[in-house]
Amino acid sequence: SKERYAVQWRKRTNKKNKTWDGDGYIVVYRDAASNSSFTIAFKQLEAKNVIRKQFTNVNVDQILRGLITIGQNELEVDYMINTDAEFRRLTGEEEEGSESLSSNLSQSTIPSKPSKPMAYRKMIPKNYEVTTSNRHTRAPLYNDSRAIALPRPPGVNENELVDVLIDPHLSVKLRPHQVEGVKFVYECLMGFRGNNGKGCLLADEMGLGKTLMTITVIWTLCRQNPFIKQPRSTIHKVLICCPVSLINNWKDEFKKWLGMNKLSILTLGGNVSSNDRQDLVSFGNLNVYQVLIMNYEKVTTYHQELSKIRFDLLVCDEGHRLKSSSNKVMNHLTSFNIPRKILLTGTPIQNDLVEYYTIINFINPGILGDFKSFQKSFINPITRSRDVTCFDPVVKEQGLEISNKLIDITKQFTLRRTQSLLLNYLTEKTDVILYAPPTDLQKRLFSYIINLKSFNELMNDSASTTTQAFTLINLFKKLCNSPSLLLEDNFFSKLIKGEKEEIELLNKNTLTTSSGKINILIPLLLEITSFNEKIVLVSNYTKTLDLLEAVLKKLDLSFLRLDGSTAKNLRNKLVNQFNKSNINVFLLSSKSGGMGLNLVGASRLILFDNDWNPSVDLQSMSRIHRDGQTRPCFIYRILTTGTIDEKIFQRQLMKSKLSSKFLDNESQSTSDVFDYRDLKNLFEIEENTISNTHDLLECECTGDGHNISVSLTDSESDSDAEGFLSAHRQSSWMSASDLRDKLEKDEKKKLSIKDALNEYRHFDPATDADKVCQHINDKVLVNIINNKGYNKKTFPISFIMTRVSDRTT
Repeated sequence: SKERYAVQWRKRTNKKNKTWDGDGYIVVYRDAASNSSFTIAFKQLEAKNVIRKQFTNVNVDQILRGLITIGQNELEVDYMINTDAEFRRLTGEEEEGSESLSSNLSQSTIPSKPSKPMAYRKMIPKNYEVTTSNRHTRAPLYNDSRAIALPRPPGVNENELVDVLIDPHLSVKLRPHQVEGVKFVYECLMGFRGNNGKGCLLADEMGLGKTLMTITVIWTLCRQNPFIKQPRSTIHKVLICCPVSLINNWKDEFKKWLGMNKLSILTLGGNVSSNDRQDLVSFGNLNVYQVLIMNYEKVTTYHQELSKIRFDLLVCDEGHRLKSSSNKVMNHLTSFNIPRKILLTGTPIQNDLVEYYTIINFINPGILGDFKSFQKSFINPITRSRDVTCFDPVVKEQGLEISNKLIDITKQFTLRRTQSLLLNYLTEKTDVILYAPPTDLQKRLFSYIINLKSFNELMNDSASTTTQAFTLINLFKKLCNSPSLLLEDNFFSKLIKGEKEEIELLNKNTLTTSSGKINILIPLLLEITSFNEKIVLVSNYTKTLDLLEAVLKKLDLSFLRLDGSTAKNLRNKLVNQFNKSNINVFLLSSKSGGMGLNLVGASRLILFDNDWNPSVDLQSMSRIHRDGQTRPCFIYRILTTGTIDEKIFQRQLMKSKLSSKFLDNESQSTSDVFDYRDLKNLFEIEENTISNTHDLLECECTGDGHNISVSLTDSESDSDAEGFLSAHRQSSWMSASDLRDKLEKDEKKKLSIKDALNEYRHFDPATDADKVCQHINDKVLVNIINNKGYNKKTFPISFIMTRVSDRTT
């Protein structure tokens, strides 16, 4: 009997990282009398010669499952060629191929007696059988009870369809929510969800397995197609765009879930290489590679080369980066006219509905109409209804109705699940917010800077640029971390130039390392390591990492460090070394290493400073609480009490609530987002507080953990706002703009933050220490609170908030 298979081939090599050189096919001639005697004839698509090899005393099925060596070539079976039409599509030959192939085979290698055709068993993937098929029908790829069938297209004759199945090798590893995710993405990409689009927004929170689900869909569509009359593969070329720090992570994930050789992957690294252009040309012209992984920046660099490649699927990881309609990368990706798109993100909305429209219109062009229509039909009425000065029930009702309409449209291709799905799989997680009182030096410096003439000129100058504003913000964030970070800050030097204190303030003996955060960090590190637990210590800034490194050296704690300067090929080595060794601390840059790293060797993570973008912090915090973690996890966020630290955290909470409006479909997400016009408020220091965030909650708890702040309902929110408005109308005249500002400060902020912190318990260490320790459920904090070496003035924590992951009340 004779069987034909499509194969990938390469020249035999001792290289560590092997790639395929091209495509070809083989013909297997079986001996009817014995399954251990057969001949394989191999032909490269681009070559004329045929190479053959006779096998004896070896099982043919076993050979076809593995790497086949013929002459100086290594082959791997891709799929069985069932029909002449398939063979012609592969080879471009008019006939079955016997003329070109068989004529080159000596009669001695072809079985002399006609043999009875044998039932075919699919060899790839390993250990799975494939249903017998003939030339005129197509059977499902896997005949295995573990294979999971994906949804069939609606309204199509059953005789024209074949079941598309999830590879059993993958299906046994997928969790139930991941199987549902694969089905959802598959239906979106195939256009089965009735919205005339073939795009999907996979917006699951971090840790739910978006990468695995995407790889499963890619592998499935590369091998299968539900329509019998169409080619067997739905897609042939896939473009994956991601941040440069995730390129190797994607490659490793493909290897982890599919093995070395099922899909051929080309990666373009972060650095520009002279080979990049030729690699792209080869990717487009040859069938060697199916998947191209590259960073967003290179899309702009090589957009001309990419435009010549016919991609069938685009995957955008961390897709919220494409939020601006003026984004060059998005414009180039749109111009490629790739029919199917998957956009992956944990936080797709971070600012406004304009960005949301941009993302949705990129995924499924035209589904929300043109922007002017969307603005008129959705943005304007929704914005009016959520305005804090709006109390008209008709306007509010209309806004809610239109919001629900938008949700109904986008939920057809948007999948958003929360980490609550993982509670049955992951260990318990406790989130801890530690409020660290600033030192006397920090207070003095905050006050000094705010009262500088140069500072106030900047604040009052309407021509001040956004860059100057953020430079000021970064200055205050550095001061929160440690006064010593101001020593090499050029902006600080410029700000105090000519002041009488200039010489004193630029002296390292004045700007010491000590800070409120350092004062709590040191006992945290010592207590955690005393329990033989390991720590991931995270910061946004390289200079702060340098400072933390110095602290670790003083404490004689062993550590590894990963930041932007770490070579890409060393990243995984550092991660593996940390997870498998007794090293105490992993120093991590949130911008360079916050995504994709698996640091389950640690059970405690300390976020030393926070970012405006909540997704950056969430990515960092998810490094330890993930699959493979065996210990309960504690995530510590340190905030300098009453300073810009708290206010950035509060903005994060409001941004997170904005995402929930259209992704989680929360009926009570009526709080609006922060308005950056009140910039001056960021720099105000609240000296007489143990936690400005707790003050905003207007919580009347005793600080022993018994009281949990409960969010207000919509009616209570409206009642409070109306009461505030009424009181001001009666007591004094106030301009509309002043009223709006006051409402924003006292109502909008309070309500949204209160809702976001709903499940946290509140602890005031200055109250009854025994009661606090009884309910705080963290042996590290208990030991710090019970430390008799502190007095009220020197105690490093002014307030604590905690939330346990499985707590629902």
